[in-house]
Amino acid sequence: METKTLFTMKKLFITMCLLSMISSLSYAQNLRYGFTGGVNLSKPTGDVEPDGVRAGLLLGVKGELEIPAIKGLYTEFGLQLSTKAHKSGLVIGFENEYLQSTTDINYLNIPIHIGYKIKCSESISFLVNAGPYFGVGMWGKQKFYRDEKKYHSASDIFSGEYGYKRFDYGCGFNIGVEYAKHFQLTLGADWGLKDICKKSSYKYRNRSFTISLGYIL
Repeated sequence: METKTLFTMKKLFITMCLLSMISSLSYAQNLRYGFTGGVNLSKPTGDVEPDGVRAGLLLGVKGELEIPAIKGLYTEFGLQLSTKAHKSGLVIGFENEYLQSTTDINYLNIPIHIGYKIKCSESISFLVNAGPYFGVGMWGKQKFYRDEKKYHSASDIFSGEYGYKRFDYGCGFNIGVEYAKHFQLTLGADWGLKDICKKSSYKYRNRSFTISLGYIL
């Protein structure tokens, strides 16, 4: 019952975000667009036991559509290259040895968020936004080390019984400041809701924290 309720809430939340974006399209003159770049600090959850966080690239384009019905309300969407990664302490290798491993998965992410801006002064505004994201795994790499020396590497991480699923989805949020209506500094987080591990007995969900700097035209 609890799982069904959670699933319904997810669908309702995603639908609300999509409807907000569609309704905003009728006010194309309020469209703003720009670029964003930063870093992901990833630490997945599930059966994996990550050894701290691992940094990855975040780079993309973004758009903002004002929702005229409520001052300060807007819809944010984008297209991002997002690297989500982790470093595991000890895993079993091909010869029943204990190995260290690093995994990097590069996604093409599409976030769709609803946001709100609070004007603090003539040049500074506080912003917050939240909503779902959808990701497609483009490429990745996994490396294994024994005694800190490279032991094996693989780039076909989406194939095979023990590979990763290409598609991911989840929810995220950002908080930050906007300066002079152009520069944005944000802190955020993404929580993956999909188990992306093909092996049914092993759970793996993406989780990352982000620091990014954007410029809106």
